[in-house]
Amino acid sequence: MISRSMKAGLAGGLGLLALGATVTGLAAANASAAPGDAQAVAADDIPYAVEDFSHPGAEKILQDRKIVLKRGDGGIMLKPGDGVGGLSGCSEARDIWVESRVDKARGYCFVATGTSGYLAMEIPDSFMLWTQDRTVRATVTADGKKTTYEAGKDQITAIGEADQTGGEKRSVLVELRVTG
Repeated sequence: MISRSMKAGLAGGLGLLALGATVTGLAAANASAAPGDAQAVAADDIPYAVEDFSHPGAEKILQDRKIVLKRGDGGIMLKPGDGVGGLSGCSEARDIWVESRVDKARGYCFVATGTSGYLAMEIPDSFMLWTQDRTVRATVTADGKKTTYEAGKDQITAIGEADQTGGEKRSVLVELRVTG
């Protein structure tokens, strides 16, 4: 006579055998598919994502706001919207205000998404930078010469032609870096 525990053990063993047969059958089915077929399907169905670090919507921003946003690490982004509200619309803790004669009425408000960030750009005739709670390094070019400015937290910093000590001529803001 077979005891209850022996029946349970026998049933468990048969279950394992069935599971092993299923796994073996699946492996055999996969092995029989041509390797080239799987690669062709994968190549056709899966799009490749290549990050080029360009600013999202840069072409539309050039068209609408007349500035070039080139590339960055995502740590600094142009604040959404058309700039209406000017400086008063750029007063949140993470904001960075850039003033330029290109659009002096509205200016350019950037948002620092973290404690560090980088954005390469071309904002002609830039002359002022205002930071909130981030320390920012700004690089401008004038007459082929680069000048770097350090703007501390909650500071207004004259850059480019407004920097009387440097005597800069009309300049282009080419880079912002959040450094703290």
